[in-house]
Amino acid sequence: MKEQLSDEIKEAKDDFEEYVKAQIDLIKLHSAESISRFFSGLLIKMVLFYLFFFVLLFGSLAIAFWLNKLLNSEGLGFVIVAAFYLVIGLVFMAVRKKMVEKPVIQSVIQLFFPNYIDYDE
Repeated sequence: MKEQLSDEIKEAKDDFEEYVKAQIDLIKLHSAESISRFFSGLLIKMVLFYLFFFVLLFGSLAIAFWLNKLLNSEGLGFVIVAAFYLVIGLVFMAVRKKMVEKPVIQSVIQLFFPNYIDYDE
């Protein structure tokens, strides 16, 4: 009787250890998936950012040269393009918390905690 109880306790202990190891492996897999998703998304966004940057750069240069030719000036087109970007920058600074910070925080929370519904500061 005592030996049977000891065997059952040992079996329960072994089952519990196996369960804990399985849970740890599951956590590792979920973490690896989340980290992989994060870095692959970051890499994709970086590539798109660089491509967009060059499109914006060369488009801006083309518009500046076109405005220079249109206005018969050597630099006024560049000033107009720079002023346009200054206005966009100021508007962006005014709405950055609502339009950028909160959505980024929300997406990171959704990435690491998919069951969490809403983020309110």
